[in-house]
Amino acid sequence: MNPYGQLIVAVIFLAFAALAWLSSVFHLPGNWIVFLLALLYGWSEGFNVIPLWVLGVGLGLCALGELFELLTGFFGARAFGGSRWSGLFAVAGAILGALFGAAFGYGLGAIPGTVLGAFLGALASELVRQKHAGKAIMAGFGAALGRAAGLAGKLACGGAFLALLWVRVIWMAVQSWDAMAG
Repeated sequence: MNPYGQLIVAVIFLAFAALAWLSSVFHLPGNWIVFLLALLYGWSEGFNVIPLWVLGVGLGLCALGELFELLTGFFGARAFGGSRWSGLFAVAGAILGALFGAAFGYGLGAIPGTVLGAFLGALASELVRQKHAGKAIMAGFGAALGRAAGLAGKLACGGAFLALLWVRVIWMAVQSWDAMAG
């Protein structure tokens, strides 16, 4: 492929990767889509621009982001006095809140929906278990904070992988153009 074609494919790849990363906000597997796009792009160009070590870093960051997102809502509720059940209900509430919230604001409602869902899940669990509104509200507050931090952490991990891809693709494009000019 000529250098202009390579540049066009690289720009399209980077644009789709950025859009996929943003889809994480809507509780879509955006980081994993970025990884699959990188794998496909790397395979298509012979793993010169995106070598296996970049894919390994991306795989690790995607897994770390998912783990962080899952555990922060759970441990957020626990850190504010909630039970194990409030942590589990916070995770379930976050998922349901994201699904219901996505119907509003062109999908952006998933963000407050997931935080509110985590709050309500932990709150409901603690109200049933302890029947003490103050403790239940604190567990819900902790779950909501944890959920927001989890989403931020997941986006940060995906953003780090996306930044690595951008640097790597642009760096290799510049080297390719320099080699062609020189």
